[in-house]
Order: sequence, then structure tokens, then C-alpha cells
Amino acid sequence: MHVTFAYKKYKIARMMKSSVIGSNPRIVSFYSSYMDMLGVVNEAYNSINVGLKRAILDKKITSLIVIIENRDDLVTYNRLKDLLDERRMNTFVVCVDESLMQQVSNSRVISISHKSVTLDFSEMLAKSNVCKPYLKETGNTRSPEKIFEHIKFMLARGNITLPVEGECAVRILSVLDHDNITFKAIDGMTKLDPALHSGIIRMANSAYFSGSYGNIADVQKALVRLGINNIKAYLVNFINKSLAANKNLLYADEIGEAIKDSQIIGALCYVMSDFFKVCAKGQMYSVGLLSKIGEIFILAIISDYLSGERPEDVKDGSYRKMATQNNILVGGTLMKKWKFSEEFYIPLLFSGTLKENQFMNETKILHLACNMLVFFRTEQIDDGLKAALNKTGIQLSEKQLQRIKTETEIKIKDFAAVY
Repeated sequence: MHVTFAYKKYKIARMMKSSVIGSNPRIVSFYSSYMDMLGVVNEAYNSINVGLKRAILDKKITSLIVIIENRDDLVTYNRLKDLLDERRMNTFVVCVDESLMQQVSNSRVISISHKSVTLDFSEMLAKSNVCKPYLKETGNTRSPEKIFEHIKFMLARGNITLPVEGECAVRILSVLDHDNITFKAIDGMTKLDPALHSGIIRMANSAYFSGSYGNIADVQKALVRLGINNIKAYLVNFINKSLAANKNLLYADEIGEAIKDSQIIGALCYVMSDFFKVCAKGQMYSVGLLSKIGEIFILAIISDYLSGERPEDVKDGSYRKMATQNNILVGGTLMKKWKFSEEFYIPLLFSGTLKENQFMNETKILHLACNMLVFFRTEQIDDGLKAALNKTGIQLSEKQLQRIKTETEIKIKDFAAVY
């Protein structure tokens, strides 16, 4: 009886596993080896994204050591931590950067400073001139400049994480980021999300994309009709809606405002296509809809980066200004990264300067639409609109502007039903 009971305990213990997860292979190896010396069976992952997903799916994993070395690690951890089953999981978060500790400290995890783990031995080695002593953290870790460096690093590295809500939005972002945006991949995602499925069908059957063709009910045919770039624009808008739904974001209101602006700009682009003899009106709506993607992206990253901070401590206007000033640069970079064709991202890249390019009419439309937001809301012709009318070379009377506004209001409602 006692032998059987002891065997069962041994068997249960053998079934339980731990995971050591981090982005720095050397630090992961250190903690994995330490666990081995303590007799703890463990798996080691040099990717927080992969390691956490493994822990979410594998019920044998009952404890985690997650190593947070920098802000990118923290962003990835925050995106997936709520999917962990806290009832069966002991989570220990080791912070290499001590300034991040307060952002992972809560009742669900035990936070540990990597410095405190290694301090005694490192001090002994430093006194013997074997290594340098730990350096104190200096500088402002939450300045707009530092966060923008973080954003540029994320864009260059190709591992974009945004605080989107919903499994489908997470998958869309992953597919866009890794250039796997095939019709087959999209068709697979529509099977998991009825809203995505019905939305694509509705868009393909709308007057803006169906032309004289009849209605279709098959997603594959809908994708062919719409084309990959318009589909990508729809998927980016799907991600934007997910961001807007996350009311816990520090800049949730500002993200919502930017999304509304992009919808107005998209409808303005569609209506004003007649003035520049642009035939692809549906494409121009997509171009306008993407006009604020850089600003939305920056605000979402800032919200993730500053998670845990009090709004009154960081909302001094400098971060918002950074997002607005870098909208075109980051938006164009994102669209190129996500493999949009040139007629979609070049108008955005040149919309600020109106520098000569191969899509000049589309660029002028976007430039004018971006500068018509004040008129659309107040019917006041401000200096920005006057300058835009002059730069684009088209003079519109106040009556014509009013007609554009009225038609745009109708199109906004129409596109809301489609998108």
C-alpha cells in the first residue's frame, strides 16, 4: 500500500514540468541549469512568444520562470500572460532591468531581480577584478525619444506586438508581420471568426467592389474579387477595431479618435476621386483608411510601453505629438513591411510634401483629404485647407466643399456597413 502510494507520488512528480523562457539564450541557459541542479525537470525556450504559447497549451507545465530583459520582452509577456491558467501555474518573473519590476508585480506572479540573484557572487568577482561591478541605471527610461527608438527597433526586427484583443486579431497581426498573407491563410482565419467571414463577404458584395457582378457567398471568390491589397486594408482595420475595443490602453481615446479620422479621410478620398479622374475609388478609400495607421500603431505601442504608469504622470502631450509627427514615416514603413503594393503606400509617404511621384493624383487626393478634417467637422476653411487647395492646384468653392462634405457623410455610413 505504502509502496503503491509512493510510486503514484513519484509518477505525478515526473509528469510535472517547468519552463524557463526568455529572449537571451545565455540568461535562459543560466536559469535552466540552475533548475537542473535543483532536480527540477524543465524545458528552455529562447523565445518568450513560443515559450508562453507552449505553457498555455501543455497542462503538464506547472511552473514558469519568465526572464524579462527589456521592454520588448515585457510587451510580448503582457500580450500573452492573461491566457495562462493561474490555477495550475506558478509564475516567477525575473527582471534583468529592475525598472520593469513594478510593471510585472501583482498577486499572480512572484517578481525577482536578476541582479539580486547574482549580486553576491558578482560582487566577489568584481572585487577580484574578474568582472566589472553592476552599473546603475541612468537616464529617463520613459522619454518619447527612448520609446521611438524602441518602435524603430521593433519595425526593423520584424516582431511587432500590439495590445490587440481577440485571438483572430492576434493571428491577423502575426500573419501580416511574417508575410504569410495568402488567400489560403485568410480563408483559414475566416473559419475561426464568423465576423471576419461575414465582413469579407459583405465587402465583396458591396457596390464599391462588386460592380455589375452578382452576389457571391464563397470567401475564396470574395478574396479574388477584392484583391490582396484591399483585403490587407480590411485586416488592418480589423486590428484597429480590436485596439479600439481595448479600453484599458493608456491612449485608448486618442486611438479611437485617430481611427475615426482615418474613416473620414477614406470617405473623402473616395468622393474626391472624381476631381482628379481616379478610377479606382475603392482603392482610394483603402488608401485613406490607412492614412493614420502609423499614428495608431505608435499610440498602441506607447500604451503597451507605459502600461502600469499613471496617466497624469505621462500624458503631457509629448507622446501624442511624437505619434502625430511620425505618422507618415511609421505608416509608410508598416505598409511596405506588410507588402502593400506601391499605389497604396507611396501616396502616404509623399502626402506631406507632395513631392513628385508616379501616383501624383492619388497623393494629391490624400493630401487634400487629410487637410479637410477641420472643414468636415466645423465647415470652417482654415489655413491648412487653404494651403492644401493651393498646393494641389485645384480651387474648390465653398459650395463645392459643402457638396463634398455632404456626399462624404453618406459614404461614411455606407462604408461603416461594409467595413
